[in-house]
Amino acid sequence: MKFHYQQAFRACILLAFSTMLFSLHWTGEIKKLINPKYDHLSIAAALLFLLLFLVQMTRIVSFTHKREQHCQHCCSSHDHGTSAFTTRKFLSYTIIIIPILTGFLMPAQILGSTIADKKGGIMMLTKQQQAKIEDYVTSNNTAVENIYDHEPDPVLIDGRKEMKENEYELLRAELAKKEKVNMTEEDYIIYYDEINNNIAQYIGRRIQLKGFVLREEEFAENQLVLSRFFITHCIADANIVGFLSDFPEAITLEEDTWLEAIGTIDITEFNGAYLPVIKIEQWAKIQEPETPYLYPIDVFITS
Repeated sequence: MKFHYQQAFRACILLAFSTMLFSLHWTGEIKKLINPKYDHLSIAAALLFLLLFLVQMTRIVSFTHKREQHCQHCCSSHDHGTSAFTTRKFLSYTIIIIPILTGFLMPAQILGSTIADKKGGIMMLTKQQQAKIEDYVTSNNTAVENIYDHEPDPVLIDGRKEMKENEYELLRAELAKKEKVNMTEEDYIIYYDEINNNIAQYIGRRIQLKGFVLREEEFAENQLVLSRFFITHCIADANIVGFLSDFPEAITLEEDTWLEAIGTIDITEFNGAYLPVIKIEQWAKIQEPETPYLYPIDVFITS
């Protein structure tokens, strides 16, 4: 009987991956890393790693005569976990171990203004809206009418919430009639898309929303962005959504402070691009929401 140390080490790696994933689900930290829609996939991955660990356990100990008989029929390049520990193996193991160490030693963090700045911050918003709003401003600066002939594209990609096409259209139609737009967690992305695609229709409407403070150097003292992170799959593809906001007390607020605000939708020019802006009338500091991220919604096309 012979004990194979490398095979035992590989078993430990598999067990560590499984333990890490189960731990993230147990503590709820997984919500900070992936779209909740994929919870079942990460649990399946944890179970798969556990199964592979159990299979690997059978390779830790072997009987010499059985091993020699088997080796007569296998390729000479086959690794039974008993070959010399080379530099190549060391690099391979290091690449695998690093995610495990970071998973256990570095707690998951909520994305904030620092990441938003690295991703472009306000530049992302200006690029999203410049083409949509510029035609409106150049043609008529005061009229409040729907200048778009096309409907906003429904969100069709991997979302937390599911909705039939007729339900989606009904929600949009109801929004057009509301005197006050309430940006709830469930409806935020639908309303955000609708407002930005049809900004003229919503100028002068009141709006209530939550977000964290994002500020950039070129902002005036009374300006900030009430921001949210929009995640399709995981935090690696996170994008900033939100509204430029205008109110006198903005300069007193630190970045990453969460606010709930009520204001009026207007339009403004920023660095040559035209953006919707919220003229804040009431605001209050709030605790960071338990689930601070926003996710897309599945809209099922019905015949």
